[in-house]
Amino acid sequence: MKNEISWLFIGLFAAFAATGFVLATGPDFAPLTFMCVLLGWVVSLCLHEYAHAATASRFGDYTVAGSGYLTLDPRHYFHGPTSLILPVIALALGGIALPGGAVMIRTDLVRKAWQHSAIALAGPAATLVCAVLVYIVALSLAGLPELFQALMALFFFLLMAFVLNMLPIPGLDGFAAISPYLPEYVRRAIPPRAGVVIMIGLLLLVFFFGYRIIMPIMLAITGFLGVDMTTVSSGLERFQFWKSGSSAPYG
Repeated sequence: MKNEISWLFIGLFAAFAATGFVLATGPDFAPLTFMCVLLGWVVSLCLHEYAHAATASRFGDYTVAGSGYLTLDPRHYFHGPTSLILPVIALALGGIALPGGAVMIRTDLVRKAWQHSAIALAGPAATLVCAVLVYIVALSLAGLPELFQALMALFFFLLMAFVLNMLPIPGLDGFAAISPYLPEYVRRAIPPRAGVVIMIGLLLLVFFFGYRIIMPIMLAITGFLGVDMTTVSSGLERFQFWKSGSSAPYG
């Protein structure tokens, strides 16, 4: 069936769980933290895009089923370097969780403005749910230091992705949520490919200046939530294991 869960997604999730198991039971091996966090990140991207597609299907876009968007298969969500390669590079090298992935929605099949907004917000909502679940699991496994730190790093990235995605900037879900309520001349003034250009510009901005721009915001949010940034910082250092010996940029 077209809408069965993809075996590739199941394999990704199994690999994520397996690396977590090895982190919990095996010898201390920092590169496993990188693998665990990156696999968990890709799994969350699939769930993010699935939420967009499932909500669009609920509100009248019958084309998403035939596009494979309801299978959680990551191959259907990534279109070109701006949707996967660049976000992964930003995550791995810059420690910045940029949004990635995309689903093509037939907006003409969705009738009401609030439904368009709901479709846009469904993805960030799924990311936030993933963040909360990862945080709960992390706290329950606090006695396993390597796994605890990896999950806290993943939680931090998911929370950052949610915050960035909610910005009212073209190309991001925050803008898509308010777009139906903007005047028609404002929407027409935005070029069709503006989102891609802005995403690349945002990538460059946060990659080179991310610590100065994003970290104060994230530290304020995590401080308000009472998140232990010491554990997060340790997890982020282990995630970027090739930088061992350098000072931690978080915390």
